Amino acid sequence: MTGLAEKFDAFAELMRLGNCFMAGIAVLIGYFLANGTDLNLALIAFGVSFLVCGAGQAVNDYFDAKIDAKLSKKRPIPSKRILPQEALYFSLALFLVGILSAIFINQMALAIAIIMALLLFAYPAFMNKIKYVGNVVVALGTAITFVFGAAAAGNIPALVVVLALSAFFSNMAREITKDIEDLKKDKGTKVTLPMKTKSAKHFVALYYILAIVLGIGAFSIFALSYFYLLFTVLGALVFAYAVKALYNKKPIQSQSLSKKGMLVSLFAFILAGFK
Repeated sequence: MTGLAEKFDAFAELMRLGNCFMAGIAVLIGYFLANGTDLNLALIAFGVSFLVCGAGQAVNDYFDAKIDAKLSKKRPIPSKRILPQEALYFSLALFLVGILSAIFINQMALAIAIIMALLLFAYPAFMNKIKYVGNVVVALGTAITFVFGAAAAGNIPALVVVLALSAFFSNMAREITKDIEDLKKDKGTKVTLPMKTKSAKHFVALYYILAIVLGIGAFSIFALSYFYLLFTVLGALVFAYAVKALYNKKPIQSQSLSKKGMLVSLFAFILAGFK
């Protein structure tokens, strides 16, 4: 692999392209649930979320470089494939291009893009040692992608808000699960909810319950299809097994199950557009 190709690969790894792509999919779901019809706007909105998400991932690695160096030498900065300054400038460039692209959508979408960019930068820059604040930022960042997509279409229907809230709570549950998994790694570097209370797993269960109630409630309130209900229930079952694994002191298995549950739920959200 040439030097240029290695650099490109390192920047792609820094962005966590899979996360960026999923953020874009969430935006498209919100856009079409809000009856958006302009494919060009949909693609711009996808691009904005992709870039802002990638910027958030990159800037997080910049501020976490010292911690990552102790935990994983394989990350782009600790492995010295990317210099810290390069990661910072790269993230700022992504933020800038993402926000400027949002200008071509509408003022509401632009405002949301700016707010999320500020949050994604402010957390690792000023609050990264208080990880439970980061849990909220990450979960909010996931949830707001649906709202951003709807905003790009010019309106934010109640259905999108309910689904976004469901996504927020399920992501809160997953983030806390990850903190339970990383309890030993985080000691001495960050403050997490599991460090503050032994009831962290109960919060995980509560957040999943709220996510499930909102997801199933959307079926009744908005007269959604039975296909939506089917996949929402399947997602709920996976989340239930994730909670069971967590209570059995298997956080790694729980975290893996939560990711699968979210993918099933995301497919349910797609089906929400087909009545």
